[in-house]
Amino acid sequence: NVVVKAEPADNVVVKAEPADDDVLDAALNGGGCDLSAAPSSSAAAALQLEPVTVLDQLIRTMLSQNTTDATSIRAFRELKRRYPRWESVRTASAANVADAIRVGGLADVKAERIQVILNYLYETRGGELSLEYLHDEPDDEKIKAFLKQFKGVGPKTISCVLLFALRRADFPVDTHVWKISLALRWIPKSATREQAYDLLNSAIPDDIKFDLHVLLVEHGKNVAGNDPGAELRRIASH
Repeated sequence: NVVVKAEPADNVVVKAEPADDDVLDAALNGGGCDLSAAPSSSAAAALQLEPVTVLDQLIRTMLSQNTTDATSIRAFRELKRRYPRWESVRTASAANVADAIRVGGLADVKAERIQVILNYLYETRGGELSLEYLHDEPDDEKIKAFLKQFKGVGPKTISCVLLFALRRADFPVDTHVWKISLALRWIPKSATREQAYDLLNSAIPDDIKFDLHVLLVEHGKNVAGNDPGAELRRIASH
């Protein structure tokens, strides 16, 4: 078990050291987080609605861009309700795909980008609309290079695919993680989200990346006000 400590610094400082079983949960869940009493495995499971394929995770994460979790989930479910198979999404008109995901915002752009990916797979994988073969690729950097060739697939989206679909030790940096990391001085104030991703991934131990990401996201969603790091700073100061 570990404690993640924040220290003032120009660069990220994340220290891992022995701790009681519930210290990490307690430190990250002050302020009324719903996961305050949950073990880390339950916390991680809370973020997954259902088992998904790698392609499902990629498209679900693309739909989450520039919108809330609630609306992106609705958009994904409506897309799957209208088009249960990805082949149906590929061959549908862009307008109809966009209509299915309209609730999530930027529907025309997202629909076009989703169909580009599906058509690429159709043309290069012998008609197989699947990314499950990425499980067999041991080099995460090759997976990142492959996925980032597609418009709308940036570092956070790729990191989510690595962590949640491929179960690799990666640490996605969304708005919640970024704000909390800044508040705790794990990263410099000038760090962009992409710089934060590089810094945090190199500093956070692989064996806690999954659970720490989930806990920070849940804390950011549930804490009141615009400063999700305030309660954590108070705890870290004692």
